[in-house]
Amino acid sequence: MLELFTEWIFIWFLLFYFKFTSYNPLFILIFAFIITSFVHIYIIFNSNTKLYHAIKFGVFNIILKVIPILLISHTTIYFKDIYFGFIIFIIYLIYMTIMKFNVIYIYEIMIDEYTNGKDQYRSNISKLYDDLFSTLPLSYTSVLK
Repeated sequence: MLELFTEWIFIWFLLFYFKFTSYNPLFILIFAFIITSFVHIYIIFNSNTKLYHAIKFGVFNIILKVIPILLISHTTIYFKDIYFGFIIFIIYLIYMTIMKFNVIYIYEIMIDEYTNGKDQYRSNISKLYDDLFSTLPLSYTSVLK
C-alpha cells in the first residue's frame, strides 16, 4: 500500500528521473522536505524519542527527499509541475478515501511511532528499514535502540 504521500512523491521522482514523465517533482519534493524537517525537529526534541527512531526518520528524509532533490536540482520548475503536484495530491486523497484510510490518523500514528517507539503503524518503508537495520552487528543495534 502507498499510505504516505512521500511514497507517491518518490515514485513520481523516479518516473521523472528515468524520463517516463516530463512533470518535474522538484517543487513538491522541496515543499515536502520543509514540512518533514519541522516534523524531524519535533521528533528529535521530543523527550521520549529514542536515537534509533530519530536516525531512522532522518535516513528516510535523506533517501526519499534530499537525494532526489540533489539529483534534479538543475532542472527548471514550471507552473504545470506545481499544478500536477496538486493533482497528484488530490488523487492521493481520493485513493486514501477509497481504501478507507484516515490520512490524519496515519500521520499521527506515524509520528507517535517515532516519538514513543510504538508499532501501531509502520509504513512499508519503515518495515524495510527495520529489516535492513536488523542485519547490522548487535553492538550497533543495541546502541541505537
